[in-house]
Parts: sequence; structure tokens; C-alpha cells
Amino acid sequence: MTFQQLSFVVEVANCESINKAAERLYTSQSNVSNSIKALEEELGIQIFLRTKKGVSVTEEGREFLSYANEIIDKKIFVEDLYAKSHFRKQYFSVSSMRSFFLSTPITRLWPQISDGHGGSIYIRLKKQSFYDVLDDVQHCRSDLGIVFLMKSHSNRITRLCSVKDLDYHLLGESHISIVTRADHPILQAQETVPVEDRMTDYPYVIAENHENFGRFYDDDSESISQLFQSPPKCIISINDSAASQDIVAQSDAFFISSTRWQHPQHYHFSSVPLKGEDSILAHYYVTKKGQTPHPLTAPYVEELKKMFHGL
Repeated sequence: MTFQQLSFVVEVANCESINKAAERLYTSQSNVSNSIKALEEELGIQIFLRTKKGVSVTEEGREFLSYANEIIDKKIFVEDLYAKSHFRKQYFSVSSMRSFFLSTPITRLWPQISDGHGGSIYIRLKKQSFYDVLDDVQHCRSDLGIVFLMKSHSNRITRLCSVKDLDYHLLGESHISIVTRADHPILQAQETVPVEDRMTDYPYVIAENHENFGRFYDDDSESISQLFQSPPKCIISINDSAASQDIVAQSDAFFISSTRWQHPQHYHFSSVPLKGEDSILAHYYVTKKGQTPHPLTAPYVEELKKMFHGL
């Protein structure tokens, strides 16, 4: 097994295509395909299912990818650490399920960052899935993780953090919200029927289509039916959140947010929090047990707490 083979596997998984991966790696499709086949034969596993439409990761391939990403991240870290440039003297990494929880604390802490580190710090912010966030903190790829899950399923965070040797702390709670443009026709109607039961005639936009949040971000109709009385008639799945906002801003489509809409007002959006205990999410920050916290961890968490105090 070589680093090149690991790089090929990771790139193919990201692109979901051997041809696209080969283009990005500046090599031939046959080179990528043959290298991965040789690796699968060497390890006795099948990493990808190959079809005419492309490739998909198998269950054992998903497990292998978690280790491959870890190895490659370690390699990059060591290369950066001993690079000729001494710019990257300190590292601070945060993984989160929402990009909003990554960017806002950093912008609010910028005076402290710039004054205290003189520009010699490397900050890495990563938006990832629930399990990837926990894995990042467990394997010390991130100093801090921010996750959320249904309040009714909060026992999962206890169980998983115990197994992964992690500490977790509640940041706050929020209601799942339906987000539309401010002048959406559904907001003008005076109805007693819950909004979520009236939204099924409008296009439902899913931005995080690689995530599995079970109830509301999953593009499987069975999961959608748990939130809506009947599945939306039109579902648009797109892996770019900015593009999904464009669609909602310029049409009668809607998307689901884990909080009331908190992003800057590039568009005029309205949030409608869903009612009932089943729509409440619990948000946590996660750290590695016994690990000395980075100096930015505590102020970053304080900014997160301020955000949730305003929800």
C-alpha cells in the first residue's frame, strides 16, 4: 500500500468518479483504476462499487476511507510542520456540522487572533458530518468539534463520546426551522394547519446531500415523511449551500435549517420554527479527554455560547 494509492482512493471518493479524479490528479483514468484495484486485491476488500453512472463507496470502503484520510492528514501535517516556511507556527482546527458555527466565532475573535499571534497561526475550519466531527476530535485532527442531534436522541452523544474518549458539553437548543424567501405565498396565508403540512406543494431544496441527519436533511423519502405529512412533490438535491440559497431566494422553494436563519442578510429570508418536542435539536461542543486545550478553544466556545444565548 502506498500514499499514492491512498490519495487515489480519497480523490475518487470525493469526486464520485474515476475519470474526474484522474483529471484532478493529472494522471490517466487507467492508472487510477488499476492502482485502486491492486490495493483492493492486496487488502482483500472492495472499496468502491463501479457502475455505468460512476462509483459509490461500499460499507467497508467507508471504514477504510476514515483511516486513509487520517493517514493523509498526518502526512500533510508533518510536511507543513517541517516545511521551509515558518509561517505555520501554531495550528487551531475546528470541525462543525454547520458552517455558521465555524465562521462567526472567528470573525468576532479576529482582533484577539491578530494581536496575540502576529499572523503566525494556521486556522483550519471544516464543515463535516456528525460522525466525521467526532472522529476528527478523537484522532486529534481538530481541537474542537460542534455537533447537533435530535434532543430525543441525546443519549447517543453520551454513548459515542464514552467510546471515543471525548468530553461533551451542551451549548444550547434550537427548533428546526423552515426557511423561505420573505414574501413566500405560504407566509401570507392565514391558516391553522401547521406550515410543514402546507409546504409539500413547494420544492424542497437539500444542500447537505452527503449528510445524514435522519429527519430533515436526508434525501430518502422515508426520512422526509417523518417530518412532513407527505413527501414534498419536488426535491432538489445540491451539494453547494450558496447555490441552494439562490434557488430559495428566487423561487417558491424552501430548505430546512437547524436554527432560525442566522446568516448575514444577503437575501431576505424568513424562518418558521417548527413546533413540538420532536423538532428540538441539542447542540454540543466536543473536546478530547485529557488533551491540553489550545489557547483559542475557550474564547471560541464563549462566542458559541453567546450565539446560542441569542437563539
